[in-house]
Amino acid sequence: MPDKRVTPVEHVIALVDEICASNNLGYAIIGGIAATVYGSGRTTIDVDLIVQTDIPTLDLVYKAFAGDFAPLKEKPLEFFRQYFVLPVIHKDLHVKLDVSAALSGFEQTALKRAKRLPYGSVSAVFCSPEDLILFKLVANRDRDLVDVKDIVARNKQRLDLTYLRTAAAQFREVERSDIQETLETLLR
Repeated sequence: MPDKRVTPVEHVIALVDEICASNNLGYAIIGGIAATVYGSGRTTIDVDLIVQTDIPTLDLVYKAFAGDFAPLKEKPLEFFRQYFVLPVIHKDLHVKLDVSAALSGFEQTALKRAKRLPYGSVSAVFCSPEDLILFKLVANRDRDLVDVKDIVARNKQRLDLTYLRTAAAQFREVERSDIQETLETLLR
């Protein structure tokens, strides 16, 4: 049974850290939870993360999370193999978790740059603020752009702008020039 002093989200974050450590999976929390760590004012009750894996070992990632989490899709392993995201929910706490396979070069770099940080009464591995900005610009939803504005406003003096601009420019190769343009607008 979860510790009463720990929120359900904190409990799930600690469990993610434990699952990834015991299965030798590199990971980084991204999304709304990471945005709150870097200064976004919005709240969220779901956890998004990327995990170090490759296509042949997706089933191992699925099995690692299957014990404590229930799948949210029919044929979850098939869904994970097709879309590289495994949406699950904690069986007791009902906290949603999206586990994404870190397959792209950008995601691999984000994992290498990630750091252990506190979140409430627990700690876990979070992507850097620069990589979170890029994840949010890729998603390009209104709430993501609000998060980016907040993160930039609260971290501008500490952001590695050279890395951020170089990484944003690489998205032109996949015809996402909007990422670099939006970044420059938000940095002003």
